Amino acid sequence: MILLHSEISLRKNLMETLLEEFRSFKRLVILGIGNEFRGDDMAGVLVVKRLKRVLKGIGNVLIINCGTAPENFLSKVKAFNPSHVLVIDAVDFKGEPGSIALFEAEDDALSSISTHRLPLSLIKAYLKGLGLSINFFVIGIQPQNVLLGTKISPRVEEAVMMVTKMLKKIIKGSTP
Repeated sequence: MILLHSEISLRKNLMETLLEEFRSFKRLVILGIGNEFRGDDMAGVLVVKRLKRVLKGIGNVLIINCGTAPENFLSKVKAFNPSHVLVIDAVDFKGEPGSIALFEAEDDALSSISTHRLPLSLIKAYLKGLGLSINFFVIGIQPQNVLLGTKISPRVEEAVMMVTKMLKKIIKGSTP
């Protein structure tokens, strides 16, 4: 796990890490996971909603709002045959609210960080079991409040905006 906070000095580190990992993607799937009615848990969903607006028409990128059930979209991911899969989710990795962590496929934390029905490690294992040779990553945003009926907290909203801007820049720079 690479732990990064949303402070200015660490933004550069996150951007450099994402550029290194995603500069050569052939086909990228971005899965946003979260519950829009549970405050900061909506972080992943907000990122993909915003990315869909700013990345329209890029044929080698598939952006999916999975809500709380990413397992319902795995056949769509398989059909797209991606080289890279990026999951964005609000995850409790015991950081400061609004902190961002990048998890790689081999990270043991993937089996326990998600609050949703299917652990992220099982999503990765399922996709690899389908014969996909993928690079699998998770961007986790540390939530502050995931109570039903609450709004997103300012620090998590800031992290959502930062992740969205970074991914937009990386993807637009990687497409011909």
